Amino acid sequence: MNDQPELPIDHSSSNVPEVPSFGCIVYVSSTPKGRIKARVANLPGIEIEAASERDALTKIVKQFKNTIQDHIQAKSKIPWIDPPSSIVEGEQKRFLPTHL
Repeated sequence: MNDQPELPIDHSSSNVPEVPSFGCIVYVSSTPKGRIKARVANLPGIEIEAASERDALTKIVKQFKNTIQDHIQAKSKIPWIDPPSSIVEGEQKRFLPTHL
């Protein structure tokens, strides 16, 4: 048992700016040629094909971040797909918490 009182965390005096974070929902599958295909389910137009899942996810996160940053800089609404696109047979879901 912990008898130490909990200290409240007060971020109001911090000089560290908040870093926005977003959930990137990705569906991954294999192509007939053995490559990995990945697509973002909650933001339109982001699809990658790569040699491995790791490569595909690395590339897709970069593109996801760039897309979000472009919308933030343009002060335009982020075109979230809500609810996310449906998963199709053969795909597996990955959830990638992403910060800019």
